[in-house]
Amino acid sequence: MDWYALFKFLHILTAVAWVGGAFVFLIASEIAQRSPGPVYAGFSAVMAKLGGAVFVPASMLTLVFGIVLTVLGWSFVDLWIILALVGIAVSVGLGKMLIGPASDRIAELARIEGPDSPKVRAISAGILRIVRFDLVLMVVIIADMVFKPGPGDLLILSLMGAALALGALMFLTPRPVRTGVPA
Repeated sequence: MDWYALFKFLHILTAVAWVGGAFVFLIASEIAQRSPGPVYAGFSAVMAKLGGAVFVPASMLTLVFGIVLTVLGWSFVDLWIILALVGIAVSVGLGKMLIGPASDRIAELARIEGPDSPKVRAISAGILRIVRFDLVLMVVIIADMVFKPGPGDLLILSLMGAALALGALMFLTPRPVRTGVPA
């Protein structure tokens, strides 16, 4: 058996779980945000648990298997590997510093104020914006893995940068809060 092929399979498998899970999370979140009380409350509780049980381990295993692959067949000075590591660090950082704590806050507020409270929904909407950007970031990381751009691949690098900039503009820029009062 070829060790590189085994670790490549494991790397892709965990990346599919990570990115696929994020994609399903986003779709389910969009549906739940539009649903009243019990559907939304149940969804929030399940997603908070899935973050720690699925997304974090899948992202860490993807990173570990990617590092093993780099040691076996690539170099940590290759631009595409550096970009992938930076992208994964940003994604993990978003999860640990923003999404995770906000999910914990949602759970606490849901317990105190009720799972369908305006505060719970507002924090959830903020998390969704971060998750949307994180999914754009993950797609850019996948493109990086497939195309393996070097310093001379300006078109690919520009497209990846443009996708990240557009994702940040669309999902991370502050939005006015809707109060429900007609203008």
